[in-house]
Amino acid sequence: TLPELLLPIQKRNYKALKERQPALARRVAQRPPRRKTRRHPVDIVLNQDEGLRAAFYENDEQDYSALKAHIHQIDMLFPDWLHVVAPDGNLIASTSLFPVRLYNVVDAAGVHGVDPENRVKNVIEAAKEDTDVFPMVNDYNVLTQEWNGEVIGKMLRDPVARERLHLQIDKFLSAGLPYRGICLDFEQVPEEDEKLYVEWVGELHQDLNAKKLKIYVNVQASADDAFLKLMARNSDGIILMNYDEHEETSDPGPVASEPWFEANLTRVLRLVPKEKLICGIGNYGFDWAVPLPEKGKKVSNKVVDVDDLTVQDAWQRAADAGADVHLEGDELNPHFAYDDEDAHLRHQVWFLDGVTALNELRSGRQMGLRTFALWRLGEEDPSLWQIWDHPSAADAPQQLRTVPPGENVDTEGEGDILRIVAPPQTGERTIQMDADNVTVTDEDMTRLPHSYVIQQYGYDPHKLALTFDDGPDPVWTPKILAVLKQYNVHASFMVIGEEAQNNIGLLKQYIRDGHEIANHTYTHPDISDIPPFELQEELNWTERLFAAELGIQPLYFRPPYSIDQEPDTNDEAAPAYRIQHMGYTIIGNKIDTD
Repeated sequence: TLPELLLPIQKRNYKALKERQPALARRVAQRPPRRKTRRHPVDIVLNQDEGLRAAFYENDEQDYSALKAHIHQIDMLFPDWLHVVAPDGNLIASTSLFPVRLYNVVDAAGVHGVDPENRVKNVIEAAKEDTDVFPMVNDYNVLTQEWNGEVIGKMLRDPVARERLHLQIDKFLSAGLPYRGICLDFEQVPEEDEKLYVEWVGELHQDLNAKKLKIYVNVQASADDAFLKLMARNSDGIILMNYDEHEETSDPGPVASEPWFEANLTRVLRLVPKEKLICGIGNYGFDWAVPLPEKGKKVSNKVVDVDDLTVQDAWQRAADAGADVHLEGDELNPHFAYDDEDAHLRHQVWFLDGVTALNELRSGRQMGLRTFALWRLGEEDPSLWQIWDHPSAADAPQQLRTVPPGENVDTEGEGDILRIVAPPQTGERTIQMDADNVTVTDEDMTRLPHSYVIQQYGYDPHKLALTFDDGPDPVWTPKILAVLKQYNVHASFMVIGEEAQNNIGLLKQYIRDGHEIANHTYTHPDISDIPPFELQEELNWTERLFAAELGIQPLYFRPPYSIDQEPDTNDEAAPAYRIQHMGYTIIGNKIDTD
């Protein structure tokens, strides 16, 4: 067995924790300049002297990475956790792992959690922030990937279903969970049911306010005047979705041109008091594909396909096509085009980025707004966070010149063997201002940022490799080994050092039976959440165990937890890159029996 000095388990985290704690405390003490007091965000009147910042969140790895990185700049969070998918009015949530399934949030057994692994709660607590969370209820079905306003209309017309949803929301918020209210996002509700919708929101608002809880309602920029007035009156505030000027079902065009954005705010502020308005801003894009023009034939503008894009996706497509990214005309939205000659398609890409965010924040502030919400975390241009708290500062445009890469990695190829072929690269942009030095009138991406580039290989449609994680286990490993021996099949075992230390005989049997073994860390931590020196210790302890007991050096490594399929984000790829430099070949896991 390993010498005891190699296993100082009781001391594993003491240095890292002490080093991180003072830095965290210092960050907490330095509140954003827009925050004038230490009042809880929920207690601050919207759009007064104290500015608030909100963000929308989904249960994706990219959102989680962005949340961890920028929680200190988020006062209010609207997580996409709750759904109404049938006219019965039941409150539904979905699992975060594949295969996705729906489940009732409130049933005879009580109230079930909706924050997978308490990720959001843990991030807020670890950061010692006072971020208020308002789970979002919408009419989006994650299984069919469709909005269904008709379902909401039928629910509202049924007094029993309408009351059921009201009571279930009430039970959910009364279950001791750390939420300060809800956010509603019922889209495509039939026009004839909008009056019922507004009335139901008013009933819910009255009930929740009596319990010191709040309700905010997402409203599309195209909503009519009467609906805007009534919804603002019957809620604690509306979140104006001031984006999607052009979207999946429309022709190509700007996602939120600056004149359109400002005109929407001007109209809404005539109808809705400032203290009832949160201005939503977007940071994402679309790639519309239309037929490539052919000589002698009429040009067709019929959209063949549309892709939703993160800002990093847009930059990557521009890099792949060798396209220049700049602001288009008076619309002041980034745009580029490229041709796919193999598919005979012309692509028009429009998106919103840090530059459009600055222009929108500044125009909103000029109209007296101080409260803004980002759609959405993980999709945004990371340079946005450099001006998020102080968009009116004279040097804010200069803060956008350096452009960090987005959250998502760039994955190429196919297979479960992973190799990181390029580290992240920071981008650069030049900026032109108007005569008053208020509005950015053009940008030029002189160097496009990119995330980690991961090459996948090893796929063979006629071959299957068996791998087993987390052993050796004294109950199951002998059974597995017996079955493999019976059929003369060899497999790879991803070994946890701590388990192997307790089951040396099984560790040796792996090798006697002709199987491959790989390093799966010593204690099975999430390697994206531990410091580099601790990661190296995790691998070294297992290496030394293999050397001491088997006389071999492992060649392969499989990361534990969510990145065992493949790193999705830069913070997941960073430790994998360090492991690769330690000489390991990284093995993924696309087919999981779980």
